[in-house]
Amino acid sequence: MLAEMLPDGRTLIAVADGMGGHAAGEVASALALEALRDTLRSGQSLTAAFRAANERVRARAAEPGKQGMGTTLVAALLDGDSLHVANVGDSRAYLVSAQGIRRLTEDHSFVAEAMRRGRSEVEAMDTPWRDALTRSVGMEGELEVDEFGPFPLEPDTALLMCSDGLYKTLGDQDLRILYAQSGNPERAARSLVSAAYDGGSDDNISVAIAEIGTVPRGDEADHGADALADARVGTIAAVVLIVLMLLSVLILA
Repeated sequence: MLAEMLPDGRTLIAVADGMGGHAAGEVASALALEALRDTLRSGQSLTAAFRAANERVRARAAEPGKQGMGTTLVAALLDGDSLHVANVGDSRAYLVSAQGIRRLTEDHSFVAEAMRRGRSEVEAMDTPWRDALTRSVGMEGELEVDEFGPFPLEPDTALLMCSDGLYKTLGDQDLRILYAQSGNPERAARSLVSAAYDGGSDDNISVAIAEIGTVPRGDEADHGADALADARVGTIAAVVLIVLMLLSVLILA
């Protein structure tokens, strides 16, 4: 997971979820995030940065013990009052506001592709391929990248980015309700991760939140952090950029 202000003033936030075994997956996600950051620092586009990440992961995957490694990747660039998002795989980006929750990305998975072809979610999930990705960083020589935006960054809005471990057991409206019950971005991240694990999620969970202004909330709800082992949560206070960078990566154990 990564949050950084780039030399040109844009803010980069990204989540990567590696695969190919624990060790290889960690290597793949770290390489992808490094390549993404390095390429964007040089002024290139999100799509170019994703393709650079793909090349770097594929090069390392040729080493012994690293064959088959890859990673999902979702990244957002906050540029003034606008937002650009790109993704490969099934890590997601959402916008949360008083009006509700809006998913900005589309999953590249067997289940998502089946549903886009008209199957119900129940039908799509009834397969041994339900966890399979149709697109990921590091697996193919030519990488197709989905890029979305620009989206206007309205006041009192939050950008929520996550790996699939979060939404395996929480629907979009669950995410919205839990966010509305939290007192601040850090509590929102803790509540979301805890609720996902309580609901039976069996995966590591990465969550990054950038809040612009203050999203209206109801009564504060603290769902605790007892089940947060091995979760990584980034919280971003987007009003003051110095605070943003100091709080950009928070490890919860």
